[in-house]
Amino acid sequence: MSSTTLSPRQLGALFDILVHHETYSEVKTFKHPEAIENYGYPFGTCTQKQKDGESPKSLSPLLQLLFTRLVLPIPGLRDLPSKFWATKFRSIMKRFGEADLSDSYDKGTLGSRKRLASAASVIHESVTRGLLTGIPNDKLPNLYATYDPHTAEDLARAWDDVVHHLVYGNLLDELFDHLTKTPNLEGHSPAVNAAVDYAIIYIATFLHHLFVLSAEGPYLLKLIDNVHGLIPYTLVGQTLRLGNAGTMINAMVRLFLAKVSVGAISNFLGFTRNASDGMNLLQRIISLVLEWDASDFRKAVDSIRRSKEGPSESHLAVIDAHLQASRGEHEGIRGLSQNDNMSIIVAILETRDKVLTESLTDKQHAQCLEYYSAQLAIRDREKITQALCRETPDLTTTIVEDGVSVFEPMIRAIHRNVDIRKHINSVENFLTDLIRTSKPKKKDSGQAQNGTVPPSVEDYVALLKRNRQLAYDYLHEFAGGCPELRTTWFKWAKSSLEFFRQPPENDKSPTEGHDRYSFGSKEMSRSLQALFDGIPEDKQNNVKAALDAHAEYLSALECMSWARVQKIIDGVDGRVEANGNMSGPGVYITRWHCLLDETIVTPCTPRGPPRRGKEVKGVKALGKTEAIAKSESWDSKALNEQDEQARPEAPDVSIVVDTLAQQFKDLVAHISSKGLPLN
Repeated sequence: MSSTTLSPRQLGALFDILVHHETYSEVKTFKHPEAIENYGYPFGTCTQKQKDGESPKSLSPLLQLLFTRLVLPIPGLRDLPSKFWATKFRSIMKRFGEADLSDSYDKGTLGSRKRLASAASVIHESVTRGLLTGIPNDKLPNLYATYDPHTAEDLARAWDDVVHHLVYGNLLDELFDHLTKTPNLEGHSPAVNAAVDYAIIYIATFLHHLFVLSAEGPYLLKLIDNVHGLIPYTLVGQTLRLGNAGTMINAMVRLFLAKVSVGAISNFLGFTRNASDGMNLLQRIISLVLEWDASDFRKAVDSIRRSKEGPSESHLAVIDAHLQASRGEHEGIRGLSQNDNMSIIVAILETRDKVLTESLTDKQHAQCLEYYSAQLAIRDREKITQALCRETPDLTTTIVEDGVSVFEPMIRAIHRNVDIRKHINSVENFLTDLIRTSKPKKKDSGQAQNGTVPPSVEDYVALLKRNRQLAYDYLHEFAGGCPELRTTWFKWAKSSLEFFRQPPENDKSPTEGHDRYSFGSKEMSRSLQALFDGIPEDKQNNVKAALDAHAEYLSALECMSWARVQKIIDGVDGRVEANGNMSGPGVYITRWHCLLDETIVTPCTPRGPPRRGKEVKGVKALGKTEAIAKSESWDSKALNEQDEQARPEAPDVSIVVDTLAQQFKDLVAHISSKGLPLN
């Protein structure tokens, strides 16, 4: 056993590494149907045996911790029957797992699902950290002190002060009462005012990364624009005019969920049973958007097929046959490609006929990669449409109906006391403003491409500041007009914040300087130290070296983040260059990029080692490139390169993951299972 005691800074680095790894590992498992089967409560029992009267351990413990502590108790959701989670939701998640959707490795680029899943993982990671360790139980600061809105340090201090008061003070009570009286949230105190500005900068940075720095940004924006154009806002508004809440709800449900196909009528009359009853408006919106999307990829496929110097029909036929293969065959070919340093195309062709690879030119190989990527994109959209819109039983419709049913009492109360039409119009206006803000701006600048420049972080800050009053107005009307619902949601928020508390006796441990990543949770510190003590002594020095390097890395990220906050503040105040900032703050934004950078993708040449996501982060998939007009796009690869040059390079911490990841997973599974029903 080890007698080495890790410092608070080292413990903080260890915790950060393990949470980061475990969170994304759990997210990735949902590519397989077994993930939801082994999730545990509330989706059913796990395959692991129950011991000592505890609930079975989940194989996705961090996700279960977040879901059971914060999501399941949400008013409305907590009223859903257990059958909803264990049967309906579980079944639709299983459908997606069984669909065998494409992998970034095969497509040779980072797709929308990869980017969104990794972003969600990082957000989940930040919340889970608080659930596992709590917020330091320090003396409550003065919210009415002076906070300079023009300095990053004061905005960050205001955010920390507000969080401390939310968790340990009465700020939540005060904010609910304040919004009952006025829609001016920032008027509560100088700390709340500065904290809102700080939050806006971080949300704006996230939107900027999603729609500007991401190569998929213009494509995602097009999808949002398509959905936005299909939603019948006018008809929704007219339906909301109905004075009787029950009539209004029934009309809205019929508008979006009613099916009038021949199959639906014959099922209703009893002439058929489980016949395909078509799609309702909600499903038609989903299927139309995905079909429009797939049509762009079909054009790309047809272009390659028509190319005179393109691959032969024999090459394309083998690729098409592989698309229809089983999941096991797909994974086998993927493994062969990685292990033997050959592209996914060469691996596919060689397993069928090695002669096909001998006749393949480099240009044809590149076209085969593009062809395979486009065909995978088409297949993905067909599988998603099938799972959501065409399979029997229709889980999508029943899930929405169950959701409407449990939220109906709230909807009735809000309909009686709040003008919902006005706020639906606010949502429509915000989405229109978001789409407009995310388009390139005309600029007379030598640095502009085609006379335009991409949106800056400041543009998204301005977007949020223009529209934040829309949210405040709704909260004010809700808080003032629906006192019973206000109390219900207040109790949920209050009980949720209690999960972030540290016991009173757990005073903050001594830290090294003011590094916010130093560890102060005594209970988790003891657990992490015990994990470290279990490492063979010959490995401990190497693990400690990795922890020290990671602690330095986190400190460097924090300094960089604060500097970027200051630059954006200066930009909003008009004190920086006209083109604005193309990089925003956030340690977790950087960790998002790390997940993308570490992704393995197929080599672009017939032979060679796999590439990393960092090399293809700015590359758009074939089909998406043609779908977006050049006037509505920009060089995201160049923007990413500029952003990466300013970021410190993450150290190699694989020894920590390899040594302690499984033990940490077991620890979290034990914590997550506490207090859950026995299955």
